[in-house]
Amino acid sequence: MGVIVDAPWCTMFKRILLAYDGSPEYRKALRDGAELAEFCGAEVHLLAIITSSTALPIAGGVNPSDLVNEEQREIQRFLADGVERLRKRGIKAEGRLGYRDPVDEIIATAHEIGADLIVVGHRRRNTIERWWRKSTSKNLLTVAPCSVLVSSLLEDEEVEEA
Repeated sequence: MGVIVDAPWCTMFKRILLAYDGSPEYRKALRDGAELAEFCGAEVHLLAIITSSTALPIAGGVNPSDLVNEEQREIQRFLADGVERLRKRGIKAEGRLGYRDPVDEIIATAHEIGADLIVVGHRRRNTIERWWRKSTSKNLLTVAPCSVLVSSLLEDEEVEEA
């Protein structure tokens, strides 16, 4: 893409907050957010959230802090890779880690940076999964301080890198 088009709606999106966890759904969100940022000349704030693995049952002999440290290293790798991909496309990008509930973290960060748009990926879930785990994208729609783009993979869609 690379060409900034003078579209009236494009002036609305100058600061994009993109939640990212490295999954296929969020890689698609990264690609979609990158294309929109290029098109609008927007800067991107990439947010990766570390959830607490310590709430999970632990097998004998495993140190919970080792799991948390490994999770943090993995998420930092996803974040650094995502920021690098955006910068290679000529997009002004920065990354940050969050540690709270994903919805709370995304909303707080959106307020902090003055986001014009929040971009998230959407995971398709079955009925039990929807009951067990809350939907970040669904909950964001009710409390977001700005527009929200929910990027969704088609069932057989392959994700190209951003």
